[in-house]
Amino acid sequence: MRHRAGELRHNALVYASQDEYLGHALPFLRQGIEAGEGAIVAHTRPGLAMVREALGPDAERMRFVDVSSAYTRPARTLAAYHEVMAEELRATPTLRVVADVQFGPDPVEWDLWTGYEAVFNRSFAHLPAWVLCSYNAKGTPDPIIEGVWQTHPEVVTGDGWHASDHFEDPDQLLRRLTPDPVPIPGLRSMPFGRDVEEFRERLARELAADGVAEARMLDMLLAATEVATNAIQHGGGVKAVRVGSAEGRSVCEIVDRGEGFDDPAAGFLAPRRATGTGLWVARRLTWQIDFFRSPAGFTTRLSL
Repeated sequence: MRHRAGELRHNALVYASQDEYLGHALPFLRQGIEAGEGAIVAHTRPGLAMVREALGPDAERMRFVDVSSAYTRPARTLAAYHEVMAEELRATPTLRVVADVQFGPDPVEWDLWTGYEAVFNRSFAHLPAWVLCSYNAKGTPDPIIEGVWQTHPEVVTGDGWHASDHFEDPDQLLRRLTPDPVPIPGLRSMPFGRDVEEFRERLARELAADGVAEARMLDMLLAATEVATNAIQHGGGVKAVRVGSAEGRSVCEIVDRGEGFDDPAAGFLAPRRATGTGLWVARRLTWQIDFFRSPAGFTTRLSL
């Protein structure tokens, strides 16, 4: 199968052994190098060592990325991959990537990573890259394997390439996987102030009163500033601010006066120009962001 230059191709490899992984990954990478494309291998340290040895001299023509600690939250993982891919694409017109996907043992978080794969299709749609996400079938829970077929148009297994009959529209899948936010009782109302600078100063005092650590406080201040600026520019201004904590996390809700938006991928989309990156930045800095309409107005909830 040939990569179509100028657009993202997002496929998956489900393998049952190291030999099966190498049997598909190595030809895929070498074909790209021979065609003048760049190549990235993303894996854990043991996985990278395995691929290096199998590639031999060809390893010198590829970039290796350790993802042992990259899979923390989808927004941060997307940002890490975007940085590496954008850097490589400055030197090559097209790019091939084999990325071994990591996930934790907690079933509560499995939907997060299915959602990550879904949003990958939109976030990197503008990049001329062919990405092959690899999954070790041994030990990977069935719900995650099912998600592979829902989020990749084509999947390669031991018997070759297959078009996925279970692929879902990324936005529809994200909406299905994203639970509706529930009200958080006990949040304190905080006046916004005259401008963003005063808002940031007031929020800093509230966070300090809650005992939020300095580094985490800075993340919240930067993320909340981006959201407040967005509310002023596109949401008719800030109507209300609420702060406090829930389930051990610091929370800030910013309510604007606008109609809001209905985009399940908001903040997950990699920037394509110098402007319009506020929600992308805010997603990276926080644990979670929820957007929802309520009687008070369109609300952005940031959680650290």
